[in-house]
Amino acid sequence: MRMIKQKSKELLRRIFPLSLRMQLCLLINRQKWLRPDDQYWWTMELLRDFAIKDTSNYHRFLWANHLAYAESYQTEKRFGEENMKESRKMFFSDLKKHIVNLGIDPYTGIHSVLEVGCSLGYQLHYLETNLFKKALELDGIDIDGLAITEGSGHLKLLGSKVKLICEDMGNLHLFLKDRIYDIIICTGVLMYLEKAEAVHVVEEMLKHCRIMLALSGPADPASDNCNLRHSLVRKHDGSFIHNYDAFVKESGGSVIGRRWEGDRVIDGHTIYFVFAGKDLSRTAAG
Repeated sequence: MRMIKQKSKELLRRIFPLSLRMQLCLLINRQKWLRPDDQYWWTMELLRDFAIKDTSNYHRFLWANHLAYAESYQTEKRFGEENMKESRKMFFSDLKKHIVNLGIDPYTGIHSVLEVGCSLGYQLHYLETNLFKKALELDGIDIDGLAITEGSGHLKLLGSKVKLICEDMGNLHLFLKDRIYDIIICTGVLMYLEKAEAVHVVEEMLKHCRIMLALSGPADPASDNCNLRHSLVRKHDGSFIHNYDAFVKESGGSVIGRRWEGDRVIDGHTIYFVFAGKDLSRTAAG
């Protein structure tokens, strides 16, 4: 019976073109009578070949349409210090430490912040109220239009300075143009891009970052990510375990600080942080 089901799914994917199956996924996920688990199952099965052949665009499609793991977030469960995940608090604590080590007061010396992959903007609001209290610009971009709309409405009610824009990080150069931000953060996002595109995004962020670029992603549980020669694929969601240290160096930057904690899991996240800046020696040489 299991073999029959498998063959049936493979036949379905062969008969119907990907474009039709993508539209079918959208239709299935609008059916309120279907359980979320069933919607998730159908999406994954209908697009399994897409996930293998074009991984980055597969994840883009999920995030842009709130499918499978890219579900809608509720503002009341995301905003507020009490809702911030401990792994993210660790990340922001490390960010503060490395800024201080550069001789900069994060409370008064940071004036502009960009978050790439901002979702509802709750992390930017956390930074606005807990760390970068004098920042005048707190901008975020995300491909998820619904998250941008919901988050923007909630931020307006809070009287926040945070501004959110719907944009694909693959088009980061179109959004940034000649803008420079003191701090750029990108947490749990590059993992959905294949290596070449992820390196390109890191390069763009470094170009437009004055003080520090802060990255986080899944850790390789067996060996420090900085030792990875090739990105690994996580089986449960098809996302990537990358070597951000190498990406930074390949993009002309230098690693200021980092944290890797292997297989330790905090609120569902493994710990791999990289904090980077421009490599001034390379800039001067160029």
